[in-house]
Amino acid sequence: MQYKEFMEKTKKSVKDYLGKEVCVELKEVMKNNGVILQGLVINSREETISPTIYLNGFYEDLRDGRPFGDIVRAIAGIYQDNRIEGSINLDFFTDYNAVKRRIFIKVINYEKNKKLLEELPYKRFLDLAVVCYYIYMNDYLGRGSIQIETSHLDKWGISEEVLFQDAEKNTARNLGVEIKGMEEVVREMLFENFGEEAEQYVEIAEQVKQETPLYIMTVRGRYFGAACICDRELLQSFAMAQGTNFYILPSSIHELILVPDSGKEESERLKKMVEEINAGHVAPEEQLSDSVYYFDRFDSKVSII
Repeated sequence: MQYKEFMEKTKKSVKDYLGKEVCVELKEVMKNNGVILQGLVINSREETISPTIYLNGFYEDLRDGRPFGDIVRAIAGIYQDNRIEGSINLDFFTDYNAVKRRIFIKVINYEKNKKLLEELPYKRFLDLAVVCYYIYMNDYLGRGSIQIETSHLDKWGISEEVLFQDAEKNTARNLGVEIKGMEEVVREMLFENFGEEAEQYVEIAEQVKQETPLYIMTVRGRYFGAACICDRELLQSFAMAQGTNFYILPSSIHELILVPDSGKEESERLKKMVEEINAGHVAPEEQLSDSVYYFDRFDSKVSII
């Protein structure tokens, strides 16, 4: 079954399964880095908002042998478990004063997001673009984010300058930076995955510490933490604490890897490391860049090497 046929058949089958009281529509969503995902939006007349249930993963399941009927039931179950009954008042989002304290910055790849950026206020930062997002925490919707578009600024009656001033201030003051040695991160991963049995793997973390003095920089919660690359004071503070300049490897849109410059690192080796991480370990929509960056503590500046 081809993907287009799968989408149409899934739409009809989910509609038949849930009954005539619901409306089922196909929706195409542009994600970060030009990644296009197709999904279903399911709601009844009483519901004013409904999450998108993406179909790409289900199609892979079908190709791996999962029965089509099982997929239909799974999608219907996701809708029934997450449906938001009744209407939700979103009028608060028309008042900038009501939302401005929860607007932050994030960084995305400029070249890969040119089409997306046509609709967004943004600032260039080397080969990246700095954009803004709103974080919500709602009893009905849970926790998530809303991308700030140029149309929002028109409704709020504010300039891009005001938006970025507030977003940058909120990011620096409210999110809080998190810097950990790579060995500490490895330890956390080991205990998370192996529990008490992790003790037998702790020597792996120690080996990482001895062989590769790497650090992870992000924000608390590790949500769009690569925005730290824009905070000159934060980077300068790390450089002074280390007593050296350092390389910045973009692990993803959520975190950065910092490598103190000991004079032994080779930029080509580091670039190859970033490319391998992106190719094999980071989802396409969460990749930031294949570039390697360098922070010079003497002029307090980030550059691409």
